[in-house]
Amino acid sequence: MSVFNALTTAVSGINAQSTAFTNLSNNIANSQTVGYKANTTSFQNFVAGSLIGSTASADISDSVSAVTVQHVDQQGTPTSSSSSLSAAISGNGMFVVSKATGVGNTGTTQFQDRDYFTRNGEFSQNNLGYLVNTSGYYLNGYMVDPSTGQLGTTLSAINVSNVTYRQPQTSTISLTATVGTMPADTSKYTAADAQTYTTAPTTVYDANATAHHVALTWNQSTTNPLVWTVSAYDADGTGAIDQAANTYNVTFNSNGTLASVTDSTGASVGSTTSGSAVKLPITATYGSNSTQTMDLSLGTIGGTSGTIMASSTGTASKSAVGSLTLDATTSTLTQGSAQIGTSTGSNQSYMTSPVTVSGVPVSMLWSQTSASPPTWNVSAIDSSTGAALSATSSITFNADGTANAPPTSIAATINGTAYTVNLPTMTNAASPLLTPSSTLGTDTTALTSDAVSAGSYEAFSFSATARLRRNLATALRSLSARSPSPTLPMSTD
Repeated sequence: MSVFNALTTAVSGINAQSTAFTNLSNNIANSQTVGYKANTTSFQNFVAGSLIGSTASADISDSVSAVTVQHVDQQGTPTSSSSSLSAAISGNGMFVVSKATGVGNTGTTQFQDRDYFTRNGEFSQNNLGYLVNTSGYYLNGYMVDPSTGQLGTTLSAINVSNVTYRQPQTSTISLTATVGTMPADTSKYTAADAQTYTTAPTTVYDANATAHHVALTWNQSTTNPLVWTVSAYDADGTGAIDQAANTYNVTFNSNGTLASVTDSTGASVGSTTSGSAVKLPITATYGSNSTQTMDLSLGTIGGTSGTIMASSTGTASKSAVGSLTLDATTSTLTQGSAQIGTSTGSNQSYMTSPVTVSGVPVSMLWSQTSASPPTWNVSAIDSSTGAALSATSSITFNADGTANAPPTSIAATINGTAYTVNLPTMTNAASPLLTPSSTLGTDTTALTSDAVSAGSYEAFSFSATARLRRNLATALRSLSARSPSPTLPMSTD
């Protein structure tokens, strides 16, 4: 038995050394394999002995075995890469990947029902849009719901072939306009000299990438020509913007530059230091009580660009949207003639700027219901809530922009009082409400937003910050929620 045991011990030593050489060979062969971690060999001795209570034979000789120790979870040495899809994990963690099993009947790639883990971050996009590493494994991640923009909770193979553009939520609207002119003699300024200015609506997007329209009205003080009241309103007529809560008093310097801003309570908004940015928070409620705050940028204190006043001999920006005029003695409102849209467009809308009647901001809302022939509905609304103040009248227009037998007025009830709203003339071909051209004249005012209405998929890249899975989701969301940004390549590991 002793000779046999000695031979067994010798053989175990040879096997252990063979395992060690195998590991060494594998390390050399994979020295250039991305994500590979060198294996080490650990030797274990088996010691025989007469343990207490043991029935093991005391004549079994010692032996040795080799255990391969893998270090796949350890940090490797990052190397640079020119590919924006190469990624390295800093610290603990692994890429979650899947193994493809073939192509199904529908032409889509099928995967095994299990997850694998790797440090090989040298990914590339295959011809089907999947991200595959050099070992042939498909990268998994949490996808973003295209309708809500919310991150999912189920891992799946990432495919970027069908990424579509998603408008980002608007955060800033900016105004560059001359809201009025200085009086030639301030000592002779009267209430009758007070000016008004209304911007054209600008498009903004909510968190669900739904388009809305915001506009501004400016009203000069009847006592101080340097003080104006600016109000933001929902130009879609849904009452998403509370005008009272989004009204500010803007004071100009005698040279027409911005001096200071206060809110409706008289509290200062921002700094009065020269060069300070003038940003007014505009709050809107879109959807299911989803509040969205946007900064209204007017320029800088003392700046000559942005929002200014012109000298008495200068030229002010022309209002792009008409308003109602009120005759309180006859309880009559009148809408002036203004082009509300085009005769060749569809799904158009137009809303007059609000005028306060008995404490209610009143606007006329025009909404197109048919493109052929051009048919519009018109009604009076409370612009702060979107509530109807009158019945709706339907008007059909001709190709030249005139209307067929249009109503001349509609009846409205405002705060319990009956009013007559005179509509503009719609039968005069010389000044039609609809222009035959496909677009209205270019607006000379400049109320703009940081919204990007369209974009196209160009590339996919990993973010250089946060956790890997979050980075993947953020990168996908970036493609579906804003215009393409510069890639942030990471090194391979």
